[in-house]
Amino acid sequence: MGDPQFREIPSWGRGFGIVFRAAALCFFLAACSTPLPPSPPGQSLTSDPPTPTAVTTEVVTTVVTTDATPLPTRGVISPGQPLPYVVQSGDTVIALAAHFNTTPAEVLAANPALPMTTTLTPGQTIAVPAYYFPLGGPTFQIIPDGEFVYGPAVKDFDLAAYLDSQPGLIRHLSAYVAGKQRSSAETLRYVAEQYSINPKLFIALMEWRSRLLTQAPPRDSAAGDNPYGLADGPRGFYLQSLWAAEQLSLGYYGWRTGALTTLRFGDASRSAPWGSGYQSRVDMYQNAGTVAVQYLLAQMLSYEEFEAAAGPAGFAATYYALWGNPFVVTTSVVIPGDLTQPELALPFASNQQWSLTGGPHPGWGSNLPWSALDIAPPAGETGCITTEKWVTAAAPGVVVRTNDNTLILDLDGDGYEQTGWVLFHFHMAAHDLVPAGTRVKQGDLLGHPSCEGGAATGTHVHLARRYNGEWLPAEGIVDGVLPFVIGGWTAQKGEAPYQGRLVRLGAWVEACTCSTAANRVYWVK
Repeated sequence: MGDPQFREIPSWGRGFGIVFRAAALCFFLAACSTPLPPSPPGQSLTSDPPTPTAVTTEVVTTVVTTDATPLPTRGVISPGQPLPYVVQSGDTVIALAAHFNTTPAEVLAANPALPMTTTLTPGQTIAVPAYYFPLGGPTFQIIPDGEFVYGPAVKDFDLAAYLDSQPGLIRHLSAYVAGKQRSSAETLRYVAEQYSINPKLFIALMEWRSRLLTQAPPRDSAAGDNPYGLADGPRGFYLQSLWAAEQLSLGYYGWRTGALTTLRFGDASRSAPWGSGYQSRVDMYQNAGTVAVQYLLAQMLSYEEFEAAAGPAGFAATYYALWGNPFVVTTSVVIPGDLTQPELALPFASNQQWSLTGGPHPGWGSNLPWSALDIAPPAGETGCITTEKWVTAAAPGVVVRTNDNTLILDLDGDGYEQTGWVLFHFHMAAHDLVPAGTRVKQGDLLGHPSCEGGAATGTHVHLARRYNGEWLPAEGIVDGVLPFVIGGWTAQKGEAPYQGRLVRLGAWVEACTCSTAANRVYWVK
């Protein structure tokens, strides 16, 4: 029946004396974790409950990004009323149905040509039958998806040079991160790369909350201890950046999949106007990047504070002052229509059988998305052992990064991990790791699986996909759309992280912390 399960080994914020919370079970043979964030901060309270804004009967869909243009308003609509909608990056029928409070069947009935099994084409105008919901959230779009992810828009951004050019305290900060002391630029790059979130977003958040970028307080100022202005929770710019990255990821990927439709606030201790605590249904026309920021703001602020912070004069004003209007300077398309995954082989030699020890689970951090699979080499021993078995290239490409026990294989070969398809390998042993810049063919040796990096209880490789900087969930953006397929095996998620299976032509292997025939992945000629 396999070996007993154990809880995840917690990661420690060394130098800060703060322990991260363990958020998932890890496993005896080869389960893993990536550094976990601190607990969310407490919510600040306001003195009076907010007054719901009156709505009009007009439905406006224009994207507005400046104070000069009136913001869209939403009104009461008839049940099933078709609303005009321009498809955005990463949209799917299933997620759109959730956003508009309807069903996929109704969306397809109104738009028979739409595909159920692929991403939709951005810019395409469709009609979505919608059902009214109260308490709609802000209609202002803060940031496009292309400016949220660590993608093409920032592939040439020199983070260290930018911080050095600024007068604020941030350039003098440092943190102990993943086993070594790092400068502020190195720390923010680590968080940005591993979570795949635009580093400009973290900089702008700190500038908005504490002026850490542009003001020059004494170097012993306490401003560096709470740069995000949190009422409670972790202290230090690294731990707070980790916490922010977790919230941003929950918002972005929750909206992308349709699982997140409502923001909840910490004001529920008092009687709200509608009687059940403060909450806000996300506006149906929103984009994933904006919902990510809204979700973060909802964790930091009261409802009244959120209303102002999510508008044009809130956080967006600081971001636009630093970087310009992102809807003008950046393409919003991250996930194009009809996106397909390139063919991928199994990441080990064809004469070997490895074990699926972790089904879909977080690609980085402790929450969404569940983009990774854990695959362990065959061994007669369990636990963290040194192995001479090799992780091999699942497709041809160029190795663009090999640091912090991470190897990024760029499949389009342009040398940027922010563009096109990349494969993310974690827990790679430091010895024998091929250097960055190496061009490889399918089956070439990349390095050895290990327990190094993060926390793990068994030797394995943690494998995940990204496209244009966006993590792709292993089960697909939504069920059936772009699932992770390796060697002809298709990933299916379970009820909890690390559960699930790989399926191929009616056969399947179930993720297990053991190493048995039931979870052994093999090549099929």
